[in-house]
Amino acid sequence: MGQNGNGSAGERLTSPRAVRALLRRFGLRPRKRWGQHFLCDENVLLKVLEAAELRPDDRVFEVGPGLGVLTEAVAARVPEGELIAVEIDARLIPLLRERLSRFPHVKLVHGDALELDWTALFPPQIQAKALGNLPYGITAPLLEKFVRSRGRFERAVWMVQLEVAQKLTAPPGTRGASALGVFVQAFCDVERLFRVSRRSFWPPPEVDSAVVRLMPLSEPRFSAPEGAFLRVVRAAFAHRRKTLLRALTLSPELKLSKGQAETLLRRAGVEGSRRGETLTLDELDRLAHELARMERG
Repeated sequence: MGQNGNGSAGERLTSPRAVRALLRRFGLRPRKRWGQHFLCDENVLLKVLEAAELRPDDRVFEVGPGLGVLTEAVAARVPEGELIAVEIDARLIPLLRERLSRFPHVKLVHGDALELDWTALFPPQIQAKALGNLPYGITAPLLEKFVRSRGRFERAVWMVQLEVAQKLTAPPGTRGASALGVFVQAFCDVERLFRVSRRSFWPPPEVDSAVVRLMPLSEPRFSAPEGAFLRVVRAAFAHRRKTLLRALTLSPELKLSKGQAETLLRRAGVEGSRRGETLTLDELDRLAHELARMERG
């Protein structure tokens, strides 16, 4: 497993030099299109593995294995389990197949994780773990996909842009709250574990990252119909600089007149002069209950 400088299978990709050597051997360059920044920091790798708390018989789903640095480390820790790694870049598949050839329990899939049915990856009775360094450009839809597939997962450990991690962990009702953060926190416990310097990747991105851990809840943190709750959240945050009354009337999903929005707010006990980011989960839940009641007539 020592580095020999030629990028051979089994070499530990824990330095920019080793990453560049491997890419040269396969005639590859990172693609901005898919936000490719390859992890080359062993300390970060070990901390991600620690956060995942892997057991030998775990089932694991990895989004975007890249050059396989995390994939290999995970595979070595789940010899009695299974690892499914989905990579969208066809150029990386031969490289990954070579590096992962000694792990028969690893299934490499060439495809788009956004188009994959995550709930069908493992047998119905299995709860898996999800891992990955999420591309910046599609972090939000990937997180939403995880939340919607949460019943099949025990936990997820994601590396995301630092700003996204801050949004995900900002409590509802505070200045940093966002629609994505409220949505994820409504269904999962979210914990920001540690910051990752841009120097831990090659090529280095323009911003730092952070690792977050998501633990799906047995029940969501709201009691209103899910569809109504999600529409209220989207509407409340769609126009951050406008009052809540104005944001609700502007929402193409809610289709409320000003009078209807005023009635909705009054029944929920929420002031229309406030901004959406100031609402707690309980207040959003009350609004969703009243919206569902209004729509039922």
